Amino acid sequence: MVAFLDLVPALILNLTVSTIFPIGSNETSTGGRVIVGPIVNGTLQSEPGFETLINATISSADDWPTIDPDGLHQRPDLRGLVTTDDGEFVEILATGIQTIIPELNQIITGEKELNLPFGTFQSVIPVRFVTGTPKYKNLQDSIFIGSETVKSLGGGAFLAGVRISKVYSAKTNVTL
Repeated sequence: MVAFLDLVPALILNLTVSTIFPIGSNETSTGGRVIVGPIVNGTLQSEPGFETLINATISSADDWPTIDPDGLHQRPDLRGLVTTDDGEFVEILATGIQTIIPELNQIITGEKELNLPFGTFQSVIPVRFVTGTPKYKNLQDSIFIGSETVKSLGGGAFLAGVRISKVYSAKTNVTL
């Protein structure tokens, strides 16, 4: 038995992003470019059977990805706040790395209306939560990783769907 990690389906994050726009017209000091994707609405919900039940809507959020100088990868930087159906607040933070394929560029620039299923482009997104509410503290005390799908809405707006898994240590008899 191998002592790697186990992933368990945990959460579904769906976001509507309005038209992306650049922050300035030049490259950053590292050579990359920064853009912003205003998130106009969205939801965060538990997968059936996940240990922490949450049903929430996005209160405010934006994604501030940086595009690498070679244009082949972008690094998401989502920062937002969700409001649960019981009136609590949870901060959501997501980073990671995504491979930029021509079809993804066509969606975010509004050039074409496409749907990109999970796995069409490499997308690995660590997700963190911050809360002061005991009911949702398990989210803050856990490690999560997600993967993304994207669907055009026209005019550069798009839906982003992130399936988020909780990371668990694998229990084995393996030692050093």
